[in-house]
Formats: sequence, structure tokens, C-alpha cells
Amino acid sequence: MHQPKLRRLTLALALAAPLALAVHAPALAQPSLNDVLPNFVGAAVGFAPEHAGADRTIWGVAPGGRVALGGERFVSLAGPVAELNLLNHRWLQAGPVGIYRFGRSDAHDRAVRALGDLDPAVELGGRIGVSWLGMAGPVPLRLRAGVAVTGDVTGRYSGAQILPAASVWVPLSPRVFVGAGAYARFGSAAQNRYYFGVSPAGAAASGLAPFRPGGGASGTGVWPALVWRLNDSWALGAGALWTRVGDEVAGSPIVARGARDGFVGGVGVAYTW
Repeated sequence: MHQPKLRRLTLALALAAPLALAVHAPALAQPSLNDVLPNFVGAAVGFAPEHAGADRTIWGVAPGGRVALGGERFVSLAGPVAELNLLNHRWLQAGPVGIYRFGRSDAHDRAVRALGDLDPAVELGGRIGVSWLGMAGPVPLRLRAGVAVTGDVTGRYSGAQILPAASVWVPLSPRVFVGAGAYARFGSAAQNRYYFGVSPAGAAASGLAPFRPGGGASGTGVWPALVWRLNDSWALGAGALWTRVGDEVAGSPIVARGARDGFVGGVGVAYTW
């Protein structure tokens, strides 16, 4: 294999983010996010589709972490997504975002494999959003929404994407939290063609029909998750993510030979301080 499949798993949406909410919060009239979210490092293990549009599942691991930088500022890592919040504001957040986009190699499907490997890409951009934190008794209730815009800086496809997302976390007790969230992905024509397109040369090599998508909806996802804080230092998390290939690229032969719907799931552990 040219690219280890263990690196392809992007569990962050369902697993790494839940670990950040496993907190034992103080009762505050106007809580600060950094007062109730601890620093943490963790990892999750689980399953995910082999690549976007695939019907084969692989197993892998994903890291996660969050460190406060003073005031409301923080840096976080959720699988392949790194974020830096630069604003010292109670509800407004903004800062740079980096995303490592996994490629495709050694695909299980013979025709897709004949299209050739896709190299990984690095995307950089920014995110702006809001985060509201309220107190349900001695524990926090958190709502978060925002939009990120990132572009390829590695020259793989030289395109961009828009990623709106929202999430909510509700405490069941001071130790147990449930959460849910959703996101959408809108890719440029260059990005959609890189991951879902079939060029004339690729069609000749694979036997698949040519496909040249434009820019537009390339995917969406919805996730639930559960976090259990074991003590002041350790937390467990479990989650699932349902994904669906967007309308703009759903007609790709890659998707037709695989599945438009995909599922991610697994469990994680975090050390907090």
C-alpha cells in the first residue's frame, strides 16, 4: 500500500470533539469557555469508509486535543483538523484552520483503483463563528456554530471549500454529556473533480464513464455522541457519524460503484488537566 489505511480515518467529528466537553464545571453566573473546558489530549479508534463514496469499511485511529492560550483563546486538534481561536471574546470566535485531506490509494474496487492514486492535500484557511455557553445547574450547556473556508496549498487540485457546521451539548449529569451536530461541505469545481471526477484518460483505463462535476454540494454529515467523565483526569467518549455524498458529485461512477451514504463510529479516551 502506498498510503497506510490507518491514516485515512477522520473520526474527529464524532469522537475527538466529544472528548473536549467531558468536564467537571464550576457553577458560574457568566462562565468563560476556558473555565469549563479543560486542556486535554486523547485518541479514538473506530471505523470509516475507505474513501468518500466507498462501500468498504476500514479501521483506524484519530488524535484530539485542546489547550487554552489565555482568555478565550485556544488551539485545538480534532483528527486532521487544527484550529486556532485568536479572539478573546466570550461568544465570537475567529482564526486560522488547517485540514489534512487524505488521498486515495490501493482502493478495494478494481475500477476505482485503475483511476490511479490521489495524493493527500493540505488545506489552509479561516473560520468565524459563535459559541454560547450557559449553565444548567452546575454543568455547562454549549451551542456552537460557524463557517470555515479553506483552500488547497499543496497544488493537488488548487481548489477550495466552504464548511458550515453547528453543534449542541447537553449535560445529563455533572459527569455525563450528550451531544449532536451537523455539517455541510461545498467544494469548488477543482476539488470535486479531484475526488469524484473521471477524466477521459481515467475512463479509458478503468472502464468507468467520464464524469466532470462542477462546484457545489459535495457532502453532509450528522453525528450524535456521548461522553462520560470518569474522574478529574480521565474521560471516555463514543460517537457515530452519518455522511452523505452531496448532489453535485452523487452522479460520479465512483459513488455509483460504492455507496452514497457512509458511517463512521468508534470510542475514544482523553487525559484532561
